[in-house]
Amino acid sequence: MLATIDQVSDRSFDYIIVGGGTAGLVVAARLSEDPSVSVLVLEAGSPNLNDPAILIPGLYGSQFGKSQYDWGFSTVPQVNANGKPVYWGRGKGLGGSSSINFFQFHPPSAADIDAFEKLGNKGWNWKMLKKYYTKQERFSPPEVRDDTMCFDVREHGLEGPLEVAYPQLLSGLEKPFVEAIQTLGISLPSEPARTWLIPLTIGPTTRTRTYAANMYYEPNASRSNLTVLTSAHVARISLSKVAGREATAESVSFLHDGKEYRAIVKKEVIVSAGSIMSPQVLELSGIGDPAILREAGVQVAVDLQGVGNNIQEHCNVGLSYQLKEEVESSYLTYDCLTDPDTLRKQTELYHAGEQSILDMRIALMTFVPLSAMSPDAEAVQEKYLASVRARIEADEYPPGFGETNIKARVPSHEMVLVPSVGFFTTAPDPKRKYVSFMPMMNQPFSRGSIHIKTRNPLDHPVIDPRYFEQEYDVRAFAESFKFTRRLAQQEPFKKGEVFPGPSVQTDEEIINFLKDNVRTTFHTVGSCSMLPREDGGVVDNKLKVYGTTNIRVIDLSIIPLHIGAHTQATAYAIGELGADIIKGRVDF
Repeated sequence: MLATIDQVSDRSFDYIIVGGGTAGLVVAARLSEDPSVSVLVLEAGSPNLNDPAILIPGLYGSQFGKSQYDWGFSTVPQVNANGKPVYWGRGKGLGGSSSINFFQFHPPSAADIDAFEKLGNKGWNWKMLKKYYTKQERFSPPEVRDDTMCFDVREHGLEGPLEVAYPQLLSGLEKPFVEAIQTLGISLPSEPARTWLIPLTIGPTTRTRTYAANMYYEPNASRSNLTVLTSAHVARISLSKVAGREATAESVSFLHDGKEYRAIVKKEVIVSAGSIMSPQVLELSGIGDPAILREAGVQVAVDLQGVGNNIQEHCNVGLSYQLKEEVESSYLTYDCLTDPDTLRKQTELYHAGEQSILDMRIALMTFVPLSAMSPDAEAVQEKYLASVRARIEADEYPPGFGETNIKARVPSHEMVLVPSVGFFTTAPDPKRKYVSFMPMMNQPFSRGSIHIKTRNPLDHPVIDPRYFEQEYDVRAFAESFKFTRRLAQQEPFKKGEVFPGPSVQTDEEIINFLKDNVRTTFHTVGSCSMLPREDGGVVDNKLKVYGTTNIRVIDLSIIPLHIGAHTQATAYAIGELGADIIKGRVDF
């Protein structure tokens, strides 16, 4: 059960986990399977358990901007995105971002994972990781198989903790989307281009969100060796160090109800605070670039210059179209929910166990290489990759990066079908139906950073993804934008573009639109990269922080090179593998 401060303050635990988010709760559940060890989870947010705002799928997105659920981070003004800051929401509370995400659940391509090993991480390949993608999953095949559901049950886990299923209600736009994609030369699932309906983290029976808190924590909350304290914001890890030796974590200090407390660690501290806050925790503890630490007033314990660097993030924009009036009745969209009466009626249907638009999800997407989207791909790559190659030659990217990432056939772009206009702009006519397409750039060459600015743990870190610092990124993204418009000229989408509209036509107008409207996809990685130390690494292949004896990082921040997939399944897989590494079940 949830703990009180008296059960934690100045008490000793074998393992202390910083962050009760997606990966953190996986690690806690797996380590506490052994009754002989004690596990403490310190979560800065509230429990938020049994909260309808989280559990009802149709309310997704409503938590953003609310401090109970969302950290509400923001980047610094982006120099190469017309000087605008970009909102970076992240889940706050038990379950972390798995409590407020958009449900998509799927692994990346095998090549994405194999790239980790090529960058110097022995054992981190698809053969190893695949079993952890299935270990977490309890997949429920649909009773009726839609043509867009391209799956093989043998590739899914059937006995894991996390319930995964297809949406129970489709918009009807999925099939014409696939047909339009095929008209433009992109086939259904076949590596490396893939178009298919994605399974979601929604229980097929309960019709509610399944996430780390209700699938990994709540079933195990009664374990006497598992202690979870919420509203516990970690301030620092206290280290001991003998000259010339590695630092050892002795305790974790945290803020609770305005006071500072500590918990004593006997074995290991596991930092699972996510890609934004894990580097912050390390830096507040004196682990990082000495220049950054001293500027913030933090004493240097471990000189580790890679902390907070190598940031990579998926980004997106949206284009919206009005459906033809004569075909509107054939399709469902979210647009009707802007009417209070309709929203109330659909909510009543949902709670009565009847089919409701609240059961509908964003789930149809395609992952493709630039070459599949643009006839000018080769020319764009040849013209704008020169600066990237120069940085590779200057050792500004880790060894192996060039061979891994400059490939014409890497599925570096994504297109998502959104049955609504409201995610991107206001409907010109609220009584009509709309569809939006969301092009995403998933493997940028620009690299950013996340660093502390003060020693106050309550201050947000400085987030600078450096969007479009490499011109290739924005030029390739522009080709994705053009592909989206060609897609929208296929039936039944062919009507009128309501956003951005006819004022955006030339290459420079498109690029300016992208810079004005770029948004995060909430998929940040790289801030505690798993790489050799000399290549800017923060953790080794056993997720141990360099220069320490007993601190690991287990979350998405360890990914050294971004994947062409939504990151939820990978966060769970890293948690599962990390727990097995600690248990000694994995030998690299």
